[in-house]
Amino acid sequence: MADKINGYGRGGVDITSTRLRAIERGEDARQSRKSESPSGSDEVQLTHTATSLKHVEARLAGMPDVDRARVDALRQRVESGNYRMDANRIADRLLRFERELT
Repeated sequence: MADKINGYGRGGVDITSTRLRAIERGEDARQSRKSESPSGSDEVQLTHTATSLKHVEARLAGMPDVDRARVDALRQRVESGNYRMDANRIADRLLRFERELT
């Protein structure tokens, strides 16, 4: 059974009453943002993990999506008939992958 995309569970979440109360109090998203940081001196510190991830992402962005040399070599082996598949090895790796997902 499909759930509503705009809420949790089967009944969804009704936020109209919360919005109406905020409007009645005179609150607005723009007003609350203005009062959050009037000095503009916010500071963010990244963890070592986040910094490392940022470096990895930067290195990956410079790499090609596909290793053309490997694809060409594989294509040549398939076309020449020299490519052999090991069905048991493929099945074992698929099962290992499925186990790692759980």
